[in-house]
Amino acid sequence: MTDLQHAKERKAEILLLFVVIIWASNYPIAKWALNGLSPLLFNGIRYIVAALVLAMLFFNRSRWTPLATGDWYMLLRAGVVANVIYQMAFIIGLNMTSAGNAAILLSTSPLWTLFLSSRLHKEHIPRQMWLGMLVSLCGVAMIILGSGKKLEFGGADIYGDLISLGAAAFWAWNTNLQKPLVAKYPTLQVTFVMISVGAVGLGLAAVPSAIATSWSTVHWTYILAAAVSGALSIGVANYFWSTGVKYLGPGRTSTYNNLIPVLAFVISYFALDENVYPIQFIGAAVTVAGVWYARR
Repeated sequence: MTDLQHAKERKAEILLLFVVIIWASNYPIAKWALNGLSPLLFNGIRYIVAALVLAMLFFNRSRWTPLATGDWYMLLRAGVVANVIYQMAFIIGLNMTSAGNAAILLSTSPLWTLFLSSRLHKEHIPRQMWLGMLVSLCGVAMIILGSGKKLEFGGADIYGDLISLGAAAFWAWNTNLQKPLVAKYPTLQVTFVMISVGAVGLGLAAVPSAIATSWSTVHWTYILAAAVSGALSIGVANYFWSTGVKYLGPGRTSTYNNLIPVLAFVISYFALDENVYPIQFIGAAVTVAGVWYARR
């Protein structure tokens, strides 16, 4: 590996750490916004804001690189998978099952990413990466179970469980779909188009909720929270995530997903005054150790 390649990888890892911070911080922000906005309206607002933020960044810093005809299909497909199907599956699954079930099932996305990467790109996944991801997943489970959240697979929640598991797989598929695109085109351009696809799809899905909402009763802070969530967790964070995919590959990038619950429970403790238990600290340590081992 050349010094330049090493420097690019280090930069990508730093950006992914910012993604972890942004996505972990997004939990209390989203929880606050959903007190006053419906899930579809919340998603619609934040995706439209994200698309506008990325448009300003792209047209101020970059020039459009023409896409080959076949690549348009690949890019639009990635946008639909990541920013329409995944988002809808995430919301529906969370609504149909418990928060504990959804959190555990969504945390399997790095394992799905490794599996799909080995199949789609014929990549050899080192044994240590599989082991590291399994260890970190155990740590995530300890954090979530330690919070006292309900965890009961099957029964009436089975459909929500399956949808949440599907959402994890769709996010992993999205991470792999981006790999050939960011290798060929500017990362910011790829992210801008993908998020714009989500803005159109989720914006249309939010229209009925927007019409039914009595806007005079919605406090401006709820709208501000949705806008901040869109600008940071959707716009900026997805650009950084795509940069990670470009320089580190889907497998190594996905390992950072499991750091999000670690930071999220710390932020929730301070921001939402939630209880933190000793098993969660142990789980956090196990998760970090697993991610460290997987990325070696």
